[in-house]
Amino acid sequence: MGVWPSVCWRPFSDRSPFNTTFAQLEAEGRLVPLPNSQQIVDRMMGERRAFIPLYAGYRYELGAQFYHPIYFSRPSDPLFTVTCTEQWGRCEVEGVQVRIPAQARPDCCVDKHMTVIDQQTGWEYDFWGVEKTGAVGSSGGTLRVRWGGMTRIDGDGLGSNATAAHFALSAGIIRAQELVAGRIEHGLFFGIDCSNGTYTWPAHGPGTGTPCSTAERRAASAPLGAYIHLDMTPQQIDQLPVPAWKKPILKAMAKYGMWIGDTNGEGNGSGMLQFESGNTYTAFGHPDPIYQFAQQNTHQGGIGYSPTEDAYYFDIQTGVDWQRYLRVYTVQPPSGDS
Repeated sequence: MGVWPSVCWRPFSDRSPFNTTFAQLEAEGRLVPLPNSQQIVDRMMGERRAFIPLYAGYRYELGAQFYHPIYFSRPSDPLFTVTCTEQWGRCEVEGVQVRIPAQARPDCCVDKHMTVIDQQTGWEYDFWGVEKTGAVGSSGGTLRVRWGGMTRIDGDGLGSNATAAHFALSAGIIRAQELVAGRIEHGLFFGIDCSNGTYTWPAHGPGTGTPCSTAERRAASAPLGAYIHLDMTPQQIDQLPVPAWKKPILKAMAKYGMWIGDTNGEGNGSGMLQFESGNTYTAFGHPDPIYQFAQQNTHQGGIGYSPTEDAYYFDIQTGVDWQRYLRVYTVQPPSGDS
């Protein structure tokens, strides 16, 4: 306990879409610009809170963990048998036996996500709607979840089933080690408020997330699985008048891009990134490293604090001409995939 992957670690193979660069996609001829790309960007920028891509449009918050906690299991951890409670057909993790650290707990809120990466077998287990309010406990037994999926940690990070696009829950997460090191070498998970009612590779159907409520909004939105790219060079990003902590995030958007993996509902902000969940650490009695990072870097600017919520706000929006530099694409699957 108390040991987590270094900044050099990233889940999935080099051919995972999350580990493929924009330059690779372009060289392989797999990028298809969406004809309504500018409309999508304009709507994200123009509605309500504008483009501040964090959960609910605003914040990383210590007191309420909305993000996906990830736990790394060992052979000595308690053994749980998973059962799914939704009546949607075949649940991939129904009956699967998983080693889970006794201290592991899901996120606090509606989705109650939790991920377990089995370090011995190489499987990632993703759960949605975990029916626990605290730690899973040391006795093992049955773990009741509403739904879930599994994928190989050395595979492509696709085909799991705990987000709308069936991306692995570990895919595209901004980890504390990456923020501290100032280096993010993978694509980012991105959520929009509502989709256009369709999906595209690498998302798996038939789900499309929450479609926008009107035809006008659907016409200015993207399909689940679409790819968003910040069309800026590292030199351009370095010259921006933004805090140093923000530049690695922007560089990841430019080098690897962002994949739309879920919707967070109309009225809940125009976009979100996924930061690492503090539960990954606090469940074992360790401090939340992103909360600590925020505390230590408020002097840079762009990080605000609300004492009433004990919440830090990372301002991604300010200092970037998003409407000029943001592009939206669909991506063709690699040869041999569908």
